[in-house]
Amino acid sequence: MNVAIAGGGTGGHVNPAIALGHALTSDSVTFVGTVAGAEAALVPAAGFDLEIIDVKGFDRSRPLSLLAAAPRALSAMLSARGILKRKEIDVCVGMGGFVSLPVCYAARSMGIPVVIHEQNIVLGLANRVSKPMARVVAVSFEESLESAGPRALLVGNPVPPEIAVVDLMAERAGGWERFGLDSTRRTLLVFGGSQGAHTINQAAMGLARLWADNLDLQILHIAGAAEAGKIEQEVGVALEGNRLIYKVVEYVDRMVEAYAVADLALCRGGATTVAELCAVGLASVIIPYPHHRDRQQQRHASLLESHGACASIADSVASTERVAEDVSRLLGDDFALQQMRKAALSLGRPDAALRLAELVRQQAP
Repeated sequence: MNVAIAGGGTGGHVNPAIALGHALTSDSVTFVGTVAGAEAALVPAAGFDLEIIDVKGFDRSRPLSLLAAAPRALSAMLSARGILKRKEIDVCVGMGGFVSLPVCYAARSMGIPVVIHEQNIVLGLANRVSKPMARVVAVSFEESLESAGPRALLVGNPVPPEIAVVDLMAERAGGWERFGLDSTRRTLLVFGGSQGAHTINQAAMGLARLWADNLDLQILHIAGAAEAGKIEQEVGVALEGNRLIYKVVEYVDRMVEAYAVADLALCRGGATTVAELCAVGLASVIIPYPHHRDRQQQRHASLLESHGACASIADSVASTERVAEDVSRLLGDDFALQQMRKAALSLGRPDAALRLAELVRQQAP
């Protein structure tokens, strides 16, 4: 079977798409994306072919920008038709992001079955527009089923194979060595997504001052390329001659190692992050990104918190002192951490990529 996977722009669309690609082991997979999105680097690095189309999104706050985007979108759909015909595609999968729209339209115009997948709790614009064309609308959250319509099916959000089948105990020793951590200390993992998150970075950096003399805790901070150097410098000054272990890195290519060494995560509430936290059963304090139009991350955090899988702090009040209060309380409470781990695992769907792959295969002629 020949499958086209279209979706991109951000890692939140691309990484689940790649996880699906890995699950389609017996099939020929072609990705369709742009040169400007995260897919341009991530897809070839994962070993898949990437076909390029020229398409851009539009600013929903400026409706007239749609007029400028329309001719390019039409051209992109024609390019997508050529790709689908040349690759003899049997099923097209739209993973969201503006690049998926012209590809799904092209597939529908050629009679190729379309499956769309939504990673977030609320359907994004591209998937809302593509929904009428889809045979199946695969969703990541049970709470999304009603809004996704009668063709919706719950599969979960695909995570990388090494996270789906992780042996945390086996990964832990390697993680401690890789990051230079002390296996006897409690570990706070801090990250804000592939680009980092300024609010989280600032709050975590202040912990170096508050916990400077702490011999029982350590911090692994994945800060993003934009701020890692500055944070490492400032933390180094704050900790000079002190006892807290605070490791700063720009990026981690195998997040499973970071999850394995962590007792608690301080992070955003994106769909991929939430899916991975639940797949590995990691307790968390989530500071949702506050500016998304559909409040996706607040909804994700609220869902996890309602099941006891996380604590959440609004971005507007996420000071170092507030973060330290919640994090210190949890790191000092073994029972609370264990209950949060169990709750997270109960929400996890580590087989999501395999379930979505099977759903895609079922649509083939």
